[in-house]
Amino acid sequence: MKRRDFIRTCALALGAALLPLRALADDDKPRPPPPPKKNGGKRARERSEQFEQLSPEEQQRVRKNYERWQKLSPEKKEAARERYKRWQELPPEKREELREKWRKLSPEEKKELRKRYRGRKRKSD
Repeated sequence: MKRRDFIRTCALALGAALLPLRALADDDKPRPPPPPKKNGGKRARERSEQFEQLSPEEQQRVRKNYERWQKLSPEKKEAARERYKRWQELPPEKREELREKWRKLSPEEKKELRKRYRGRKRKSD
């Protein structure tokens, strides 16, 4: 399994409520997600185990992404799902070509593209 697929899988597992956010608000010390419920499925247990295998930095990144996702409106979540679906429908060669183009951009160019994209999203909202 590729690292990005693994991270995506972990993020989805957290989306299934494996991480109580209120516990994080109590103090700055990150806590591991609780074990799956006894009636939880095999998939949830696997995701929890995968999360435990992540480095503390990766766990924190997954938690932050989960928190960001939880704060999104239903409309923005749906838009994100649609963008992801379109991305997945692209041929692997095209996705790799786009990734390579992104990697070759300077930090300034990436910043400008992000700024333009955010501006475009706000206008369409």
